[in-house]
Amino acid sequence: MNNFSLYFLLIFSLLVFIGFLVYLYLSSPKSKIEREIEVYIPEGSSAYKVADILLDNSLIKSKEVFIATLKLMGKDKGLKSGYYILSPSFSMFDIIDILTQGKGLRVKITIPEGSSLKDMAHLFSEKLALSKEKFITLCKDENFIDSVMKDYKNYFSSYKSLKTLEGYLYPSTYYFNKGIKEEDIIKFLIKEFFNQINVHIPEYKERLKSLNLSFNDWIILASIVEKEAKVDQERPLIAGVFLNRLKKGYKLQSCATVEYVYDFKKSVLLYKDLEIDSPYNTYIYYGLPPSPICSPSLNSLKAVLYPQGDYLFFVAKGDGTHIFTKTYEEHLKAQEFKK
Repeated sequence: MNNFSLYFLLIFSLLVFIGFLVYLYLSSPKSKIEREIEVYIPEGSSAYKVADILLDNSLIKSKEVFIATLKLMGKDKGLKSGYYILSPSFSMFDIIDILTQGKGLRVKITIPEGSSLKDMAHLFSEKLALSKEKFITLCKDENFIDSVMKDYKNYFSSYKSLKTLEGYLYPSTYYFNKGIKEEDIIKFLIKEFFNQINVHIPEYKERLKSLNLSFNDWIILASIVEKEAKVDQERPLIAGVFLNRLKKGYKLQSCATVEYVYDFKKSVLLYKDLEIDSPYNTYIYYGLPPSPICSPSLNSLKAVLYPQGDYLFFVAKGDGTHIFTKTYEEHLKAQEFKK
């Protein structure tokens, strides 16, 4: 090897080494300070747009190095939109990993059992900044309902288009990515509803057949039980009362269905409240209301499938429990006893 070749090799090696040092510097954390910064990556953002956002928030040192690294890793097309909590103390590789795996900001949300669509809309608006109006509208849009229910028609003996998704969004505790869309959260909650039934109540079809109930009838009754029952051991008894009344052709006379008309805002129902003309007023109309009135728990769903007792009436005692009776005369005495 002549001197010129040796000199060229040394210069080339030096340049590579310097380039490597520059790369290490630029790809190292922007700062050692562990400060949290919330950033939002809009849907459809290019790698260049993402680099601009990161640079503007002082999360990377070089836009060019970030883009080049993405391309070398083959991840320039894999950045996911959403809200993220990042820090200047994260290395560029950490940030790329977070953005390509969609490890976005997650919000813990607990949907209580017995929640109505309006309750959920308010909760999601408060916690996730979703549109209450859009959420409710989607849940009552028959085209949207049919599109999301098409995968679950096998759960019904004969599926008929639902007018609302009330009762079909499973109540539980979830961690949702901030920035999730209304339609995506609805689809997720519906999927969870059917998953829970499949796992915990796989025998539902046989039980519904023996009770002569449709799938939707089941959810409606379970939602009423959910609102009427305060203690778990009474759920099968309350379910039994309503099923017995249906068999005898009696009106259900459930305060919970009337309260649904008033959005459950009335602490005490007056006799004049029971006069409201609504298909949900089971003091006026026979049979079941048009739809569920809330999202029932698994315990209420099971209670309808396994009802207990031959009672026809119940009266709240004021402590969360009820007096159950078989005749109207006994029912009147129970009301007097309560007083």
